[in-house]
Amino acid sequence: MHSLTAEVAIIGAGTAGCFIASLLDEAGIDCVIIEKSRGFGGRCSRRRIDSVHGIDLGAPEFSLGKVTNPLLKQKIQTWTTAGYLTTWAKTISRFDTYTNPNEALTSLCGSPSMSTWHHNIAGHINILSQTRVQHLEKIDDHWHLFDANHQRVAVTNKVVITSPPEQAIDLLNTVGRFNYCSTLPTESLPQYVCAIGFSEKLSLNADDYEGGHDTLYRAVRESSKPNRTCPALLQEVWLLHSSHGWAHAQCHADSGVAATQLAESFCQHFGIEAEPQLLTSHYWRMARHKRVAQEYPPFIWDDTLKVGCCSDWLGSGGTAGALNSALALYQQITGH
Repeated sequence: MHSLTAEVAIIGAGTAGCFIASLLDEAGIDCVIIEKSRGFGGRCSRRRIDSVHGIDLGAPEFSLGKVTNPLLKQKIQTWTTAGYLTTWAKTISRFDTYTNPNEALTSLCGSPSMSTWHHNIAGHINILSQTRVQHLEKIDDHWHLFDANHQRVAVTNKVVITSPPEQAIDLLNTVGRFNYCSTLPTESLPQYVCAIGFSEKLSLNADDYEGGHDTLYRAVRESSKPNRTCPALLQEVWLLHSSHGWAHAQCHADSGVAATQLAESFCQHFGIEAEPQLLTSHYWRMARHKRVAQEYPPFIWDDTLKVGCCSDWLGSGGTAGALNSALALYQQITGH
């Protein structure tokens, strides 16, 4: 296998990886993205449900509430102006609230999907997909990145890891002399998600339900998001996220089986008699990180070794946390 060369190797093509790659590229720094899956998006993935329609099977949107850095605000405005992001005006409620929701919020979502937004900001950068980096080794003052078969996939001067905490720490541990904060999150939480469609519109008052249910962590009316259309014969599409505790109790059961149970829980909770059509499902083994009480920096960086990490679990969590973490590490690396 011919290995790639670049100034910076970025492991992971999720939100943090795509954003820091785009920032480095704009600064004239040559970089390569190495991604274990097929393309961009990470946990903001899109899944096709027919030849025309797709659905955001991971993070559905993000709020500006955790965005405080002026440069990040400027970037988000640029993406919005370009049509990569669009405003989603939604009504929200809890599962255990049975009165009409009176809270309307706006957030941002990718257009026409979350993964398309990632492709738009980093699609021009060299990417090596379907490749998992398992080992880092310093040889002749360069970092050599190896896969599970100990085949070298890249040679770079700097390495940025954007993986979930377990995978990131496993890689950092191969560096040898690398020291990181002992209070960092080290555990991820599992989650099942499924998309279901209905042939008639449901009389539910909110577009986004979260909290107050043992099985369901969140239910999002996907078809209420801008620039989304339903497949033929369907009037509404909902995305159901399981609670992390319920997902853990399933012991890695088949995602299709779990999806059926999620759909049944959703319909039973709201008294829906219409028969849902299961469109697609997925099991996220590392959906979110388990929070720890201690404070820690929004990134990891060793300036001597030129190795670091940025990700949502180092930021404030979620998509906004990944953006915050990536920007902070970029500024540390470049001194901007």
